[in-house]
Amino acid sequence: MKYFIYNANSILISSDSEINSDLIQVLSSLKSKIEIDYKEYLIDTVQSINSLLVVFDCNKISVDDFYIKVKSIKTGITKNKLKSKIWEIPVCYDTFYASDLEEFSKSKNISKEEVIQIHKSKVYDIMSMGFLPGFMYLGNTENRLHCERKLRPSLNVKKGSIGLALNQTCIYPQDSPGGWHIIGSSPLKFFDLKNELPCFASPGDKIKFIEISKSKYESIKKRTL
Repeated sequence: MKYFIYNANSILISSDSEINSDLIQVLSSLKSKIEIDYKEYLIDTVQSINSLLVVFDCNKISVDDFYIKVKSIKTGITKNKLKSKIWEIPVCYDTFYASDLEEFSKSKNISKEEVIQIHKSKVYDIMSMGFLPGFMYLGNTENRLHCERKLRPSLNVKKGSIGLALNQTCIYPQDSPGGWHIIGSSPLKFFDLKNELPCFASPGDKIKFIEISKSKYESIKKRTL
């Protein structure tokens, strides 16, 4: 891990290592340790797929002193990894909700059923949150699903949509423009300001997609309105 003084009130921790489950767990463990040990100084911690930004109150401690404290935390703490939560997310892959599934399957020369099977067969790491509040970057997908973003982004991707881009999959937490290939939809809410935790999941957790029928989707959707 590399440590940098990012500005007068933040420290950046980053890695050039391959982005995988181990790296996500290292960053998540560091984040948790910093939040516990140095909460009196903290303003925020922001985890990405290969870095952790630690924002602190420079009125309480100097940037040099806080840098020393943060750097003193050994990454070896990750040998005792945090126990990841695995969230099971219902998804309907019916083409009514999967606007790009048919075209995507043709471009990959595999059937729609194979795309679905490959997609739902893995447990994905929540690598980071961003782009939209509650937007989860999930990885890594199998190589057979690797794809570039759309040349022409869609102007209105519906909330709950499940997308593919590069070696990642995602869940749109609200209606939004977007360039990911949409292969399904979930009826759950993924960001709600009425809740104490607006997004129930966080980086370091894992996502498992569970296929549901169109009728089951509509039934769950009614209960979440």
